[in-house]
Amino acid sequence: MKKHLSNVSVVIGLLFALSVLTVSAHDGDKFRAKLVGAQEVPVVSTQGSGEFEARIEPDGSLSFKLSYENLEGAATPPVVPLFAHIHLGQKSVNGGVTIFLCGGGGKPACPASPATVEGTITAADVIPLGAQQVPAGADGLNEIIRAMREGNTYANVHTPVSTGGEIRGQIKVDNGRHHGHDHGWW
Repeated sequence: MKKHLSNVSVVIGLLFALSVLTVSAHDGDKFRAKLVGAQEVPVVSTQGSGEFEARIEPDGSLSFKLSYENLEGAATPPVVPLFAHIHLGQKSVNGGVTIFLCGGGGKPACPASPATVEGTITAADVIPLGAQQVPAGADGLNEIIRAMREGNTYANVHTPVSTGGEIRGQIKVDNGRHHGHDHGWW
């Protein structure tokens, strides 16, 4: 009887530990980045700015919202971005494009600045990066989400004058302590 109770205790303890791990895994379900020219590599002198927000949905997809304003990268206003992406790359390093937010990859064209783009990212949206070992499909999306949790992805907006990117921001876990506007998206 004592052995049976001991086994039950072990099982209950394991279930409790798994429930704690599951809760902590959901702590990083929201992400945020503040996009500015100073984060681009090399730095871009611009008044442009933006914000990227993303949330992991129950089906494993990512809902996102990208806002940008005051972009300067065109000969005449309004500035219509060429495209916006998520790249795999740590701070101050350029990395490969892995997900389009607008302007390609099956996503709608980017609207003129100022604008907000919202959408969903699924496994089908992941562009594999052989040299950075990101596969296509669900495995690739899982790799990108893991990299987002580790701070190793960034979002940026490319414009006609700043074809390498006018504004950029490192994507980080949104711990609820961000500064600035709360757009009420969550």
